[in-house]
This record gives sequence, C-alpha cells and structure tokens, in this order.
Amino acid sequence: MVAWLPRTLQGARAAWKYPLPNQGIGGVAATDEFVIVTSRDRNDAMDVITCLDAISGVVFWQHTYPAAGELDYGNSIRATPLIADPYVVTLGAFGDLHCLDLETGDIVWSTHLVRDLQGVRPQWGYAASPIVVEDRLIVQPGGDTNSITALELETGDVVWQVAGRQAAYASLVEWVHGSQRQVIGFDYRTLGGWDIADGKRIWEVKPKVGNDFNVPTPIVSSQGIFLTSENNGTRLHEWTREGIAEPMPAAEFLDLAGDSHTPILIGDYLVGVDRGLRVLDTRRQLTQVGELSDPCFNGYCSLIGSQDRVLVQCEKGELLLLQIGQRSGSDQGGVRELNRIRVGDDSVQILAHGAIAGSMYFVRLPDRLQAWQLPESADD
Repeated sequence: MVAWLPRTLQGARAAWKYPLPNQGIGGVAATDEFVIVTSRDRNDAMDVITCLDAISGVVFWQHTYPAAGELDYGNSIRATPLIADPYVVTLGAFGDLHCLDLETGDIVWSTHLVRDLQGVRPQWGYAASPIVVEDRLIVQPGGDTNSITALELETGDVVWQVAGRQAAYASLVEWVHGSQRQVIGFDYRTLGGWDIADGKRIWEVKPKVGNDFNVPTPIVSSQGIFLTSENNGTRLHEWTREGIAEPMPAAEFLDLAGDSHTPILIGDYLVGVDRGLRVLDTRRQLTQVGELSDPCFNGYCSLIGSQDRVLVQCEKGELLLLQIGQRSGSDQGGVRELNRIRVGDDSVQILAHGAIAGSMYFVRLPDRLQAWQLPESADD
C-alpha cells in the first residue's frame, strides 16, 4: 500500500531513462530522493547495484561484485533491494548479502548465505527480500542448521539462527499480536511464524496439496493470513486467540491460483490476477465481487494499491489504473478501469516489480530503467 496514487494516468510523461545491459527480474526500490535498481554486467559474471537520483536519473553510485553461476530464468538478482535509511540491503540470487551506505554505496558489511551462514540455495536462486524488524535484518539461508536467521542491521553480526527447512521464494512479513512480535513466511513446504526475540518457531501450517513453489508473499491482517499459490488457490487462515494461524482455511477461492503474482489487500477487498483481475470480498468468505478480463492479465502482473485504487503493471508493457470498491453506489466491491498508458512496446517482457515514490513511477524494462512523472490532481 502507498499513500498516494493518481486519479488519472492521462498526462503522464516519461521523465528520464537509464540504460541497463541485461534483462532483470529484481524489483525496483525507491524513495523521494533515491532509486535502487539491480542488474548484471555485460559478461553476466557480476551483480551490479545502481543508485540514481529519483528526479533527474543521475547516477549517485554503483556497486559491483563477482557472482558467478548459472540459474534458470537468468542469473540476475531476484530480491527487491531493502532501503532502510541510512542503509540499503541487497541479496543476490547466489546468496551474496550486502549492506551498503545509501548515500555513498560504500560497503558497511557483507556476508554470504551459503558460504558464511551454512545455507542451501533454492533451485531458482534466493528471491525473498530481506526485512528489518526491531533493527534486526531477517533472512532465510535455508540450511538444515540455519533455516532462518537474524543479523544486527548495523554490523551484520548474528543475533540468532534456527534449524529448519530450505527456503521458499516468498518474502517474509512482520506481525504483532499483543506483546509478541512474529516473523511470518514460508519454508519450501509450510507456512510458519517465528518469535523475533529468539527465532523460536511458534507454529506451522501445511497446505492441503503439496509442491507449491511458494512465490507469492503472505498477506497479514487483523483478520488472518491470506495465501495464494498454484496448487491451493487463495485461502484465509484466521488467527487464534494466541496469535497462531488456524491449521485449516476459514475461506477459499480456488480460481485465484497464480504461481508468482502476489495479490494486495485494499480495505476489505483482496485484489489479484490469474487469467483476469479478480476482486474478492474478505467479509464474505472470499466471494468474487468484481472481475476484469483483458489479454494484458495473461502474463505476469505486479500491483500497487492505495485506499481505493490499484496500479497494475503488466508483463507486455501496459500500466492500468483501476478503481476498487465501487459498483453503482453499492458497497459490494467491484472494479472499474479508469485509464491506461503504455510504458513499453508490446514486444517487451517486464518481470520486475515497479515502484512509486512521490509522483514518480519507476519501471524496469529489459534494456533500461524508465521513470514516469505521474499527474497530480487537486483532490489528491
């Protein structure tokens, strides 16, 4: 969720572009001042992290390091960089973890999830973005003796590490229940919650059907946890009084079953893409209350939401602005397209999540990072 989305895309203009040597799938991270984009060098042997001025596109700094290897779907960084001012944290597909100074790009500390933390790299590379909870950086090495670990953000020192299973691809999320703060996420078989204080696993939930890739990130709310996967569809696991997820779903919607796209929660509505954009009412057992059918939803899509609008970035270069939660004056959900623009020609393949900061939108195309100035209106 972001604080602001425009009420129209009409008048949006391309502001600047920065050339990139290789196709990338890692998301863009941005603030009002800085934009971080990841790529590979032209020889496909090194990871490249670039920090640019959000307004002008001028390069502030660039950090590179050797990252040799061969993966399906390319060798580029998958995880979206984490901006935790005054730092930016990046995780490479092969396990290189760097904490850099946001203003200068200097290395604050670095480690490796496999060589230093006894991790086991997932088949398609590390993809979960690191998160910060209480000045601790949480990552998933995925090793038998170190499945998940907490590091001091300032130093990289290990605070705790716990045994468990190999890592999945979805990012972890934070959840607070009473006085207990949890980290929630997938390993390659189950969903679980870990106590942030010491890493102790509090609970786990096993899906009805196995062999999910577990790429979409869980969505937590006071109601429960919303999960989406290719073999089990979309479901809601409610909380117990103790802050533990119920083992069986309270509601399911099997027709929203994407293997890589993460839905978003807009008020009482869950919005996701799977052979069309779907709006599910979380108050009514995930009943579908809105749908848009369009060829642009056939590929990978990423969503950014505000209170009542959704910005949809489609794989083939279209950017759509949608209105959510209004249908002929009723409160029964629904979805309406406001307008759309093209941010890349229809020959592109956009697999990286975009970013919005202020009134700027940043999209990673195969050959460049493109910044768009979005129109501002008086009532925003």
